Amino acid sequence: MRTDDFRLAHKLLREFTDQNIPVTLLSPDEPLPEPDAWWFGTPEEVKRLEGNGVAVTVDDVHGFVATWVLARRQQGPLKELIVGVDPGPRPGCAFLGDGVLLGKHVAESVADALQGLEDLVATLQPTTVRMRIGNGSPNHRDQLINEVLAFGYFVEEVNEHRTSAGGSRHDHGAAAVKIAMQQGTAVHEQRAHATPHGELKNLQRMSRQRSKGAITISLDMARKVSEGLLSLDEALQHSGYDAS
Repeated sequence: MRTDDFRLAHKLLREFTDQNIPVTLLSPDEPLPEPDAWWFGTPEEVKRLEGNGVAVTVDDVHGFVATWVLARRQQGPLKELIVGVDPGPRPGCAFLGDGVLLGKHVAESVADALQGLEDLVATLQPTTVRMRIGNGSPNHRDQLINEVLAFGYFVEEVNEHRTSAGGSRHDHGAAAVKIAMQQGTAVHEQRAHATPHGELKNLQRMSRQRSKGAITISLDMARKVSEGLLSLDEALQHSGYDAS
């Protein structure tokens, strides 16, 4: 960790401790112990300093660290990334890289699950992305289906009754692993879906993260993203953001 942000450092330390990953805390002015060492800091610190910096925001430390850990476990080019999702207000997510389990976790919201997916795809750059979503929690399921279709990925709906045997219904990460390993029915069209206000606010937060604080999309734009009419990048462009 290489940051002057006390809150970020505290959350990072707790996250790395939970995952049994050794870590050292440095100030941004201190040199790295090794020139090629990975380090974590705020987006501003990573932009300003050299080296293998990983930008992290204090509101989603777990998601950023989980994405980094998954990327480090994957060796070589990835042909297919399969993401299994146990839908709900806090979706369980599991990741298979060419048939190998890379990891699992429980996201804090549907929007966080989608953000984690985008971050992982950007890091791993797989040839194919396939999202397998359980058929429970219809409101959250349909929101996931609509937004993942808008990303341009393959989507399958999996019968959760065929994956529920032998496990706790409260272990959403384990359920997501079973969903990821079960072939489902292909989904090609968006579904009618009324997005809760809280999820629209989460999409607005994601737009701020994606644009590095430059743009917050409107609620109307967020609703179009939720309904699969626009991708998040397209909504940012319509709102005046220029990534170049």
